[in-house]
Amino acid sequence: MEWVIDNLSTVIIGLLLLAAVIFAVRTLIKDHKNGRCSGGCPGCSHIGKCPHTKK
Repeated sequence: MEWVIDNLSTVIIGLLLLAAVIFAVRTLIKDHKNGRCSGGCPGCSHIGKCPHTKK
């Protein structure tokens, strides 16, 4: 318990960073399942197949 108290700021920052990563990954997975793009169109590997491109 003493270690946690001595390193409380590091533990809190680590937990905040972990929460941010989990939120970002969850958003990417939800976007993928809903057929939305997570990134920009330039350099996308789905060029020509993307439903968001205008024809």
